[in-house]
Amino acid sequence: MNSIVEKFQETLKIEESKISDDSNFQQVQQFIDEMKKLGLDRKPDYTFPLADTIGKAYYSSLNRR
Repeated sequence: MNSIVEKFQETLKIEESKISDDSNFQQVQQFIDEMKKLGLDRKPDYTFPLADTIGKAYYSSLNRR
């Protein structure tokens, strides 16, 4: 019986072989590589805080009483 890792590796090899023959994928990959070289490929910086779930707001409301 194959483990999940082995199944994943097999699937990855199959999909990579499909992609290697796709000319559109190769063009997109070249474009992404060029953008990285130029420094234009970067993750966005978000200035707003993450939404508070129960934690801080709930704790603050308990301490106000």
